[in-house]
Amino acid sequence: LKYFACIEVMKIIIIEIVGKTASGKSTAGAYIESLAKSLSKSILVIDVDNLAKSIYCKNNSILKDLRVCFGDDIFCEDGTIKYEILANKVFSQRCELEKVNKLMFPLIISEVKGFINKNISKDFIIIDAAILFNCELYRLCDYIILIKANINKRKKFLKDKKTNLSDLDIELRTGGQYIKIIKKFVDFTVVNDGSKLDLQKKVDVIFK
Repeated sequence: LKYFACIEVMKIIIIEIVGKTASGKSTAGAYIESLAKSLSKSILVIDVDNLAKSIYCKNNSILKDLRVCFGDDIFCEDGTIKYEILANKVFSQRCELEKVNKLMFPLIISEVKGFINKNISKDFIIIDAAILFNCELYRLCDYIILIKANINKRKKFLKDKKTNLSDLDIELRTGGQYIKIIKKFVDFTVVNDGSKLDLQKKVDVIFK
């Protein structure tokens, strides 16, 4: 709880979108962003996956810890991380994922908190984070939207996204992600079982 002590009193609405990899979180978040802008509302979207990558880029201490935990083969010659290799390592064994989480969660919370405090004049902030409940970011949110999609739809999305992921990589990412959901804190559940337009219509109802 100590990580949440410095959040200022705010009038903004903080919306969290949670769900497994390729469930449709980013699509839902982008659509809410467009809806808010159409009403001339100011909005900030925080993508926690991208935020984590920015931490890897600028935090030398984390890079040293990752090298100790996972070895030199997760690094390029210039010292940057080979994300696909790191992902394969952490998604193949839960204990490896927990090592990364232990290192990253305090830093992620601090970064998210910083973004919020710097943007308290916004009308909305959206936090796109699969790890919402794992690292207790849910304590910052006014509303939580859970996006659910079956595993076949998620695998198809990763294939269609042209990420150059192999079938094995896709299996690891969809099967090796341990997402904690505390149902009593979820305000809205969206089942993403149709088209992109279907998902947007469901999100539109929630936003209204």
